[in-house]
Amino acid sequence: MVVLEAIGLASKEVFDYNRENFSFDNEQRLDMEKTRLAMQVERFSLFREDIEDLVNLTVSKMDMYHAVAALLLGSATTLYTEGRMHVPGNTPPWYIAIYFISIAGTFCYLLLAVWLSMYASVASHSFGVRLRTRYVRLPIPSLAQLQSLTSKLQNFEKQGAGGVL
Repeated sequence: MVVLEAIGLASKEVFDYNRENFSFDNEQRLDMEKTRLAMQVERFSLFREDIEDLVNLTVSKMDMYHAVAALLLGSATTLYTEGRMHVPGNTPPWYIAIYFISIAGTFCYLLLAVWLSMYASVASHSFGVRLRTRYVRLPIPSLAQLQSLTSKLQNFEKQGAGGVL
């Protein structure tokens, strides 16, 4: 009788020990998965930040080109409309024609620079938004993934005698 009682107590201790190990393992697994998910979110946040930095670099550079080209465009317009050549004596007509043609070419070049810098700024910004929304989305776990993290002590008991002991 004492032997059976000792075997029963020993079995209960082994069962409780394995049950505590099962709970501990599940806590460790849950902590590992939470850490993995947090690291994954942080990694994708860094990717998104890198994309934003690259896009902002292009946008700020194009905005600077836009401002400088707009100021020079205003100066070219002023030269073309109110510019006087102060050359002493008679200025040949071909010289004046070359002068106005070069200012007109400058105007066209600066107009193109303003237009393309504005286009590049908008295109870069929209491409950055597309990259962040389609390719570098933050990894949010699905409901199935979250449910796979849960475990109950019923699962311990369903293992059978070999897994319990």
